[in-house]
Amino acid sequence: MSANLDDEEDDYMSDAILTKCTDTRPGLVSANAARIHKVEKKIRESNIKNIVKPKSVVEHEKREEGLQAAIKSDNKGFALLAKMGYKPGMGIGKQGEGRKEPVGINVKTEQWAAMRTSRHIKRQKMESNLKRDFQQRMSSKFIDCKAERDVIKSQKVCEQLDSEMGTTIPDEWYFWPKSMLPKKKQKNETETGLSFEVVEEEEDDDEDEEEEEDFLTNQEKLEALTAYLRTIHLYCIWCGNKFEDEDDLSTNCPGDTADAHDE
Repeated sequence: MSANLDDEEDDYMSDAILTKCTDTRPGLVSANAARIHKVEKKIRESNIKNIVKPKSVVEHEKREEGLQAAIKSDNKGFALLAKMGYKPGMGIGKQGEGRKEPVGINVKTEQWAAMRTSRHIKRQKMESNLKRDFQQRMSSKFIDCKAERDVIKSQKVCEQLDSEMGTTIPDEWYFWPKSMLPKKKQKNETETGLSFEVVEEEEDDDEDEEEEEDFLTNQEKLEALTAYLRTIHLYCIWCGNKFEDEDDLSTNCPGDTADAHDE
């Protein structure tokens, strides 16, 4: 009876006992962790498939794939050779001693890369020149606008100081504002019956001077006005002050330009 009991009991080293035990070997992960790892692996594989290759890489792969593939029977060149008795694997020539494979293609990528680099350098140089020209134009425009404002200010001051001195006509027509320039009058005799009538007409004879003025830039006008105001009236438009004498002007005025007063 004891022998039967021993037979019925499983051996503690048998597979039946081992299958009932929980596997707790180190390094094994739980089912949840394994599932997460599997999902992450699929995501990585999907990302690799969805990576957009650069155009140069795609071109290289397609070129290599085409060079490795044999000429198909629907190729026009192959069809012409087949009409002349050519069969795949045969060498060309009367005796079949010629080349069996097409001549290989050696793509010179260095020259193409050099051409692309050259075009890139030219484009960068052109863009740099355009940017520099634009900056110069904007700088010139800003300087001209600033000079124009100083000219207008100088004209008003010059007209006021000249008037205080009793001057009725400016030395140059652009020394005063146009609205302050005197209008010259011309006497014309018109016959009315047996008598003559003298008619005074305003003559716009400052057109010639204005035309000459248009040839001058704002900077040139400003320089002439500045020299006149400093020499005749001892006045500086940037200091906004009339000095007592030349020594006072040279001592207390930084200079005869706007930049000298900005320092």
